[in-house]
Amino acid sequence: MARSHRDDNERLSRIFQTQREIAAAGNDLAEMTRIVLDRSRAITGAEGAMLCLVDGDQLVTRDAVGIAEKAHPRRPLATSVAKHAIETGQPLLIEDCENDHRLNREMQRAIGDTSLICVPLFQGPRVVGVVNVMNSDPAKRLTEEDRQTLEMLSVVLSAAVSHVAEYEARRAETEALSRFNALFDGASIGIVRSDQAGDVVDVNPAVEEMLGYPAEEMLGISFRNFMHQDDLEESIARFDQMMAGVCHSYQFERRYHRKDGKVIWGQTTAVLELDADGNPRYVHSMIENITERKLAEQALVRQSELNQHQALHDALTGLANRTLFNERIEQAILEAAREGSQVAVLVMDLDNFKEVNDSLGHHAGDVLLAELGSRVSAVVRAVDTVARLGGDEFGILLRKAGGREEAIQAIERICQAVERPVTVQGLPLSVEASIGVTLYPDDGREVDALLQRADVAMYGAKESNSSYVFYDEALDHRDPTRVMLVGELRRAIEERELVLFYQPKARLGSGEIESVEALLRWQHPERGLIFPDAFIPLAQQTGLIVPLTLRVVDDALEQARRFLDSDMRLPIAVNLSTRNLLDPQFPDQVQGLLEHWNVDAGMLKFELTESTMIADPVRTRDVIERLSALGIELSIDDFGTGYSSLAYLKRLPVSEIKIDRSFVMDMASSEDSATIVRSIIDLGGNLGLTVVAEGVETQEIWDELGALGCPIAQGYHLSRPIPADALVEWLAERGFPGSIAA
Repeated sequence: MARSHRDDNERLSRIFQTQREIAAAGNDLAEMTRIVLDRSRAITGAEGAMLCLVDGDQLVTRDAVGIAEKAHPRRPLATSVAKHAIETGQPLLIEDCENDHRLNREMQRAIGDTSLICVPLFQGPRVVGVVNVMNSDPAKRLTEEDRQTLEMLSVVLSAAVSHVAEYEARRAETEALSRFNALFDGASIGIVRSDQAGDVVDVNPAVEEMLGYPAEEMLGISFRNFMHQDDLEESIARFDQMMAGVCHSYQFERRYHRKDGKVIWGQTTAVLELDADGNPRYVHSMIENITERKLAEQALVRQSELNQHQALHDALTGLANRTLFNERIEQAILEAAREGSQVAVLVMDLDNFKEVNDSLGHHAGDVLLAELGSRVSAVVRAVDTVARLGGDEFGILLRKAGGREEAIQAIERICQAVERPVTVQGLPLSVEASIGVTLYPDDGREVDALLQRADVAMYGAKESNSSYVFYDEALDHRDPTRVMLVGELRRAIEERELVLFYQPKARLGSGEIESVEALLRWQHPERGLIFPDAFIPLAQQTGLIVPLTLRVVDDALEQARRFLDSDMRLPIAVNLSTRNLLDPQFPDQVQGLLEHWNVDAGMLKFELTESTMIADPVRTRDVIERLSALGIELSIDDFGTGYSSLAYLKRLPVSEIKIDRSFVMDMASSEDSATIVRSIIDLGGNLGLTVVAEGVETQEIWDELGALGCPIAQGYHLSRPIPADALVEWLAERGFPGSIAA
């Protein structure tokens, strides 16, 4: 009997037999799949068969036999013949696979089938998979009768494949849950699961350890009970935003209360979990304990604030020191220039103060100075500044002085405050003051000019036995010693009496010499070698710092040229002053020197202190960015001693930070200093900056810095500052550019 006229009873018998075999397979999925494929082939006489499950928009081959074994394991549903069968909901017969556009051509070439039947399998209205049978022999093409047979079999196949799909889904869910539980329980960070009301549903062991509460004491209550009161308002606001669908995650730092009463810091990341309908269900909060880092940051800030205050204030009186006084004057000048107002600068010296020290001792003198500083501060306005310039000399800045008459009123209050007796060691001490006064813009338009002329006026007050004297050109017979020293320094710059010493910097890991810092010395023909502390302040006060710095850059680049000519590449660092960063011509002058010596900018580094950068942030930033644009690396010197470090790290093209020597030298004896050093090293690494430790004087500190991961160090343990010739010999002994023994 022809195949197209098979007996329906025989076909039904085979289908029932298939159903019984599938039922007998139970939960043996491999056996069930084999039965589905074998019976589909046997009933149709097909050369191959495969079972595919639907996974989202993909078809995944669960098993294949015969020629179907060549099928791809995963393919898009949209480009598969299954898409067309699923759309009709009926088995689909393709009698000419080679020319039918509904087939995936790549798949057809891989299998080589000429005819195919695709049977969609459903679980209720949902498609769960397909069974394909196929032949490659054109003489044995599958027929409509085969399609009808598989259509009757599809009910049995659908039930079997639904069982397979459900099992696969349950297994995937179980595996996912197992993975989640492993991660949840074993995570090193705390994980809290909260419901829509904020109540705790679950916590992992890390949270128990972090907060000191067992899980049973946290479950069922709001996690807000463990938050610090100061962080509660923001926490509630962010949680409510998440529940309202404004955001699906957020992150911020907050504090938590431990059971033992301690407060810890946590870096918290909260993520929203939605239910099947897209509604908020749970919030997962991941908490990393960052208490140690926060404490280190706070210690650094406290020390920075203290260092900033100490750097700008007098230790005895608490008043501004000369550096801060000069900055305040410059700010007042800028303000007065904008508003067309006046500024008064006073220099006050106490008369006969030496007699107090000589008769009662320096402690009595210190008490007197502190009391007088307090009195003067009390009789000027809050916008004014009182400073101790050194010894018994004070400076007073009167902003918006309003002219000579208004300045006189303030000066008379100051004189009255000073002249009242001060009781020291039970004795009433009386002193008088001599005050010199200059007015901006009448007596000068720059800080140095106003201070120098106020100093002249003060000596005029002493000579005339007056309480105060306003500056007049007739008074300006300069101190001959000062004039002589200024002249000698100017000559020293021109005649190259200023020489550079060099201090190496080495990599802590390998000992390789990385660069050198140029340190200035004055080789005076009569006084011998003079260190910079003796003449740099004079250069800054007179304006000689500008040509002096250019001379240093010129000499450093000349030495860099010698290094390059000897096949040594050794960058040289030069320190800059505030005046250099306020000079718009300085970058062009540096570029000219680089071109003159034919040295690339990578051989030159500039070191800047924070106080130089904050003198006039707008102008200094412009100069700094122009220097960086030349290719010159910029370093912040004495890092950690100023309050504005982090802000400038973000905004300026800085590539290096140097840890102030005071912290490095105290590492072994001060835990605060050691914490600050560790924090700066970590901060530099996180920001991609090179970190240099200054003041390394012992092997112990060298080794400790290496253990902390500090990249570079300099100090007496490596080498003192030495002249260029000695440096070359020192490098040769160490096989530069090789390494040294640390």
